[in-house]
Amino acid sequence: MKKWKKEIVINAPIEFVWPYFYGDLEKKKVIFPKIIDEEIIKETEEVVGTVIRQSYKNGSLDEYYNLTLKKYINEPNHKLVQETFILNNLFKMKVDYELHQVDEQNTKFTYLSVNRPRNPLLSLFQLFGKDDVIVRFMDRTKNSIENDYNLDKEEAQDEIDTVEGYAEKTE
Repeated sequence: MKKWKKEIVINAPIEFVWPYFYGDLEKKKVIFPKIIDEEIIKETEEVVGTVIRQSYKNGSLDEYYNLTLKKYINEPNHKLVQETFILNNLFKMKVDYELHQVDEQNTKFTYLSVNRPRNPLLSLFQLFGKDDVIVRFMDRTKNSIENDYNLDKEEAQDEIDTVEGYAEKTE
């Protein structure tokens, strides 16, 4: 078993960050570029227990796995989705994407994953595993969301400027 845990502060409000992890496929594709599509296989009212078939690109192959949502929190200052799935028929994965509001403009993102090999021999290879992939994922997530947030702010300011300019012309 291998466990990874990383934290990073994203310079964007928690409500802006949340759709990148749950609920908006196009935003999710920004930080998970291999995802092709998601289809709900089983939906529960309380979200926990929902099963989602996720298609993804693995080299030249399109593959899929079924994600089961094991934990779900959607509170104003704290959000969490925990997914379990079997990766490449080799590893049982449990992944947490957790968000905490630091303040109005900053969100702490915690990534936690536990990889359990289905074959005991794979446990030996995990001993030498490095966190390079996780670090790159965290950096890509932070940069992508912050860039989108800054673009969103610029577009909103452009709209305000346009409306204000129009109002001045009509007066």
